[in-house]
Amino acid sequence: MRKGMNPNRLKIMDGYAPYIASAIVYLPNFEGYHKDRFEVVKTSLLTMRENSGLDCQIMIWDNGSCPELRDWLLNEYKPDSAILSANVGKSIARAGLLRMVPPSTIMGVADDDMYYYPNWFKAQVEVLRYFPNVGQVSGYPVRTQFRWGNNNTKAWGRSHAKYETGRFIPEEWDKDFCTSIGRDYKWHLEYTKADLDHRISYREMSAYAVAHHCQFICEAGKIAPFTRFDKDAMADEKPFDNAVDAAGLLRLTTIERYVRHIGNVLDDELKPNRKRHA
Repeated sequence: MRKGMNPNRLKIMDGYAPYIASAIVYLPNFEGYHKDRFEVVKTSLLTMRENSGLDCQIMIWDNGSCPELRDWLLNEYKPDSAILSANVGKSIARAGLLRMVPPSTIMGVADDDMYYYPNWFKAQVEVLRYFPNVGQVSGYPVRTQFRWGNNNTKAWGRSHAKYETGRFIPEEWDKDFCTSIGRDYKWHLEYTKADLDHRISYREMSAYAVAHHCQFICEAGKIAPFTRFDKDAMADEKPFDNAVDAAGLLRLTTIERYVRHIGNVLDDELKPNRKRHA
């Protein structure tokens, strides 16, 4: 039985903006590994929004976090959209994010422990718009990432652009990477002694021939088909990276570092920066 008409029936909704920055968040408690992660997540989300460099909406997918984080998200951070779900894992959350927006949406997708420098979104959009047939653009150059998921991009670069290999990523950034994952730098140097960085220069713009799954932007409709409804909480990312590459889409990273990984503790170096966003 129904009486009358739903008052929203004839209303028109604004919908989503052309640019959306999103993050997948998970903070179940303040114990063990997660003891100091509340400040990490806050720093990540605040710098993501305030340093984007362009007008974009903010979308957060929360995977069953504790009440304290959800209260901060909804009452202090106040994203444009918030999905509060049980913990469905990163892969399903990412698939959901990319499938719930118009296919033409330029969307940033990231973990909740990334730090963003000024103009991070703007700079990645410039790469996305400049190169042809781009699938993903990251702002986080990491040397070990060149080991997979870039065969098509390297082949395209050799045929259509200036292609260079070498050790281009600064030592400081390589050390920051090790610190963020708890790796001894001396061991890392031995582990990566045969690794090279792959750089493509196409007309007036250069980029690295790879993208990082921890943070990237994309045209949602291009990447959504490659996301997996994987039941593992933290599934292996290589199949995702390789699938985008195998489809013939370019996977690129900005030459400058616009995004970096924090880890599960906010380093002293980032704390002064964090105060600007408190």
